[in-house]
Amino acid sequence: MVAIEVRDLHKQYATKDVLKGIQLRVKQGEIFGFLGRNGAGKSTFIHILTGITQPTRGSFTILGETHHHMDAIKQKIGVMPDTSNLYQHMKALDFLKYMAALKGDRRNTTKLKKLLEQVGLQNVAKQKIKSFSFGMKKKISIAQALLGNPELLFLDEPTSGLDPESAIEIQQLIVSLKDQGKTIFLTSHNLTEIEKICDTVAIMTNGLIAKIGTIAQLKRVANETIRVHLRTSPSLDTSILQHCKINDIRFIKHEQDFAVVEVKEEEGIPLLIEQLTAARIKVYEVNIEAMSLEDVFMTV
Repeated sequence: MVAIEVRDLHKQYATKDVLKGIQLRVKQGEIFGFLGRNGAGKSTFIHILTGITQPTRGSFTILGETHHHMDAIKQKIGVMPDTSNLYQHMKALDFLKYMAALKGDRRNTTKLKKLLEQVGLQNVAKQKIKSFSFGMKKKISIAQALLGNPELLFLDEPTSGLDPESAIEIQQLIVSLKDQGKTIFLTSHNLTEIEKICDTVAIMTNGLIAKIGTIAQLKRVANETIRVHLRTSPSLDTSILQHCKINDIRFIKHEQDFAVVEVKEEEGIPLLIEQLTAARIKVYEVNIEAMSLEDVFMTV
């Protein structure tokens, strides 16, 4: 099943094309990571999907509803507000009661307390939001997004500015929401976080989707060469590789006790070991450098 399908979406402001024909599909029940540098068009794209801004042309469907039926879409989605938009003078439970009434969520006090418990705020239900830490404000923002029991959540930078412990708590919360069957559309500048919890990732640049796929797919496409760390005796360098007539291997640098070399494909690694052994070079340790999502991002 498809949660979001976007077809040839454009947005133009005066003479500036912000979105230049976005094509995108998000599956139901997945955590979808959405990345891009500042100015890439991410915010404009999300504003269109959540009904804040109208597209210039193109179309999208969310949970079976076309973009012509935004009122119906808004009943099925939850959008995490910026913490600056929270009503700081209100107590946490009172705030949720008020926002639930606006959303048309008929949950009683007991069930709203359960919602606070779900985001880890059950012990501060009667505290004013202005007394909350930044991490607690992020959590109640997620609780607000969950009002109406939406099938799809838009979470914009839910862990930005948080200490590691608070960030991990929110990451665990997001994964638990996925386990409940919800679809999560997540933006973040924390690439380690995206790599850790997302099923699919899209990278936007200059108003277009430059790359999209699972983490493994993105790494495989971007990984044109493989870096291998070798501890040998004698230590490798360019002259030794040339002397041993080892081709298609490029010496990069020395890193502590290791020589770092580059091979063109995975099959070249056992061949390299065979050639080194044949040249009577002792190989004590071999480590293959794993490509990170950050490496992929930097290639866009």
